[in-house]
Amino acid sequence: MRLYHSRPVSYYLIALLLLASALSACTAPQATQSVMAIKIIADGQTVAVSLPAGSTVQQALDAARLTLNTLDRTDPAVYTVLGAGDIVRLIRVTEEFSVEKEIIPYERQTLRNESLSQDKEVLIQSGKNGLREITYRRVFENGIEVSSQPIPVKSVIVEAPAPEIVMIGIQSPLSPVSIPGQIYYIRDGNLWVLSGKTGNLQ
Repeated sequence: MRLYHSRPVSYYLIALLLLASALSACTAPQATQSVMAIKIIADGQTVAVSLPAGSTVQQALDAARLTLNTLDRTDPAVYTVLGAGDIVRLIRVTEEFSVEKEIIPYERQTLRNESLSQDKEVLIQSGKNGLREITYRRVFENGIEVSSQPIPVKSVIVEAPAPEIVMIGIQSPLSPVSIPGQIYYIRDGNLWVLSGKTGNLQ
């Protein structure tokens, strides 16, 4: 008795092996991600970290467990993509505030009065200086001041100045006239007194 199926089985087996070999040859090789070395200068120290290629400055800081405070900055910026051998600088930024007091000089106001002779001057109100408080800001990077001069950020008037008010006469000189006794009269809210002569106004 003859077996006719032995030949076809061998043929299919060989074909299957050839197909498997061809498929294995077409399989894409597994790519390995490259690693790069980065240095970070921060807080007076240099930290070396290894990162996958294409990492950013922020990822480098995270790998070194360094935290950015509110005002801190980096060189280059945090979103910059790094290359092998790059150096990142973490710059600590701080600020200080100081308050200085400044005197506000009072002004002099003059009132003209026709009832007073030209050589008369009456002080109505004494002047008083005011006071202002100015807040200045100073900026430091890694402990070194970088602001060329303190920056004024706030100004508050603690006490407003009071003007000096003086009343001056503009009346042309007249020959005084003698009067008996004293004459009192009120003008512009002030009490005036004529005594003996019309020129003796008090």
